[in-house]
Parts: sequence; structure tokens; C-alpha cells
Amino acid sequence: MIGKREAKRVLNMVYEHSKADQVEVSIFNHEQSLTRFANNYIHQNVNESNSSISIRAIFGKKIGFASTNSLDSKKIRETLKWAEEIAELQRENSDFTSLPSVRKNQYRTVKTFAKRTAGITNTDRAKAVAEIVSVADKYSLTTYGSVSNGTAEVCIGNSLGTLAYASCNDVFCNIVMSGGDSTGYTQTGARDILDINFERLAETAAQKAIHSANPIDLPPGKYTAIFEPLAAREFLDFLGYYAFNAKIYNEGRSFLCGKLGKRIVDKRITIVDDPFFSKGFVFPFDFEGVPKRKLVLVSKGIAKNLVQDSLTASKTRSKSTGHALAAPNPFGPIPMHLVLKGGTKSLGRMIKETKKGILVTRFHYTNIIDAYRLTFTGMTRDGTFLIEDGCVTRA
Repeated sequence: MIGKREAKRVLNMVYEHSKADQVEVSIFNHEQSLTRFANNYIHQNVNESNSSISIRAIFGKKIGFASTNSLDSKKIRETLKWAEEIAELQRENSDFTSLPSVRKNQYRTVKTFAKRTAGITNTDRAKAVAEIVSVADKYSLTTYGSVSNGTAEVCIGNSLGTLAYASCNDVFCNIVMSGGDSTGYTQTGARDILDINFERLAETAAQKAIHSANPIDLPPGKYTAIFEPLAAREFLDFLGYYAFNAKIYNEGRSFLCGKLGKRIVDKRITIVDDPFFSKGFVFPFDFEGVPKRKLVLVSKGIAKNLVQDSLTASKTRSKSTGHALAAPNPFGPIPMHLVLKGGTKSLGRMIKETKKGILVTRFHYTNIIDAYRLTFTGMTRDGTFLIEDGCVTRA
């Protein structure tokens, strides 16, 4: 971590030495630690620290990009030179108008850093693994997974005066519990380590493994399907990537082409991209330094909006919605904070009201088949159950 003052110094150094009409600098520094476990013991511990400085140089409508993971001033100036030389060799991008210009007071103050999470040690992660293993031992199961935590700082600036800076951290855990012919899975992540109960997570995975024992074959057919959050997330991910992406929409390849303002799903469904949702990973700006904001994508089943970065916005004479990915980005803008509004029925009630169906914990190895129709394929994994007459009966 270099801090905001040093980050500003790096930005100003690049601006002073740049010959480009406009220049953007992205600084990403991170420290990541991970503890993996398998067969009920820790088998790997990794601590990584790295830095990345990316420079986008622009002459008119010609754009060049170069990056380095060195914080040495000489290397940074050399990277700037590469970006400018690359830009001079490019064809003009007719969609480009300008890098965004953002005033300091446009950024919302949000909490992205938890001091307790930053203080997690190798020993703390080992203790978390011990809690998980104790649950596995209690049920004579074998457990696999990882506990990780990290800290990062992100600084995005450009020669038009944009300066966005934030430090953030997080902690993640994923657990597989394995029996003789069954598995159970759970995962979670949080900003604050106090929001994670490792023993409770392990119990969830263990119970899925226990109830997944002695699975039966189910013939192909149409079944009422109830998706737990990890499974439902797959649908949101593909919607985010291939439906609300303005670049794909502008190219006529989106599921939403001809459907904006129309009902695309059940009226009980509302989907919002909310970067300030308390249970999510709050963050104040995108990778062009544009402030993030709450954006309704589907309201009561009706498609409302697309997500934009500065390039797609300039093409359609609209404004960036704060959804740019890190340059170079050939894919386009993506919503990163999707929230599916809750319904009125609990999981237990949905199961009780199902005569015959399937309860799915999660999907595995999902891939898009037809982006335009939003068809994708994959497999169920780590807890797929038969529902009969309102009860979960067997795997």
C-alpha cells in the first residue's frame, strides 16, 4: 500500500511527462493471503503482494495502453512512453469522445475498509479452518476449501482532473463437505470478519453432504425447480454480462434488443445494481473514476436500463452509469453489484407448496450457449434434492 498522497504524486508525474492530449492512470495495489485445506488438514498457505500501474494515452481518437507492476519512477515513465507509442500506431476509435471529468464532491463516502479484517493473520485463518474441520470430524466427513483475506487500494486519475481513491478489504470462505457418495457446499464473503461464522457455514455444508447420501437417478423432464442463492446467482451473472451490457446491446447482440421498456420476466422480479447495498461489497467508483450509483435494471418484470461506460455512452450521446471495467476492456460495461429484490415467500414455504420438484444448491461449469436468447448450460452440484408433496425427500 502506498497511500493516497503517494498515489497522487505518481499521477502528477505521469501528467507532467505525458505528450498525449489526454492520459489516464490506474493504480491497483493489493496484499492477499490464502489458506487452503483438504482431507481435514491445512496443506497450503500463500501470501502475495503486488502492484499494478496502467496508463491509457490518447491522441485525438487514438488510444494506447501499457502497464507495469513496478513502482519505480523510471519504469513508470517508460510505461507512459510505451502507451504513447502504441497510441500513435492505432486506428482512430470513432466512438471515443473524452475521458470522464469528475469533481471531487461527486463521490459518495462509503465504508470499504474494516480494520479487523486487515488484522487477520495466518494463525487466525488456521483457527477458522480448525472450526470447519471440527464440524467435519463430528459427522465423519472429509472437508476441503479455503479461507482468504486481502487488502487493496485503487486509485484512478486522469489529466482532466478526475481523482478517485479508495482502500478496501475482504474475507472469503468456501467449504466442501464430502461423504462416501455425497457432497455439500457453501461459501460466503464479507468486508468485516465478524460477519462470518465459520462453524455455522461448516454445519450448512455438512448437512447438505449428509442429506445427499444415497442419491437416486431422476429421469429427464420438466420439474418445478427451486434455486438457492448460489444457483440463482448464475442467472443474474449471465443477465449482467449479456443483457444489460450497453456495448453488446449497441451491437445488436443483446437479449434486451427490442425489449427495453417491455416485460421480460415475471412481474414479481425487480433487479437493481446497487453498489451501496449493505450486504454487498460497497464501492464508490468504477475503473474510469466515475462515481457509482444505484440503477434499476428490471422493475416489476420490465427492462428499464442498460449499464454504460464512457465509450458506450459517447456512442449513444448518453452518460456513463459508472460501470467501466479496467482498461483495456473489449467486453464493455458490466453491473457488478446486482441485487434481486426479495419476494414474500420463504424457502421453506416454497418447498412446502411444491408437489414434485428439485431443490438446487448451486450450478457448476456454466457456459453460455446462445447469448442473444440467454441460453446457458451447466451441471448441478454439491446438494441437489428431490421435493415430494412439500418435503425434501432424498438426493
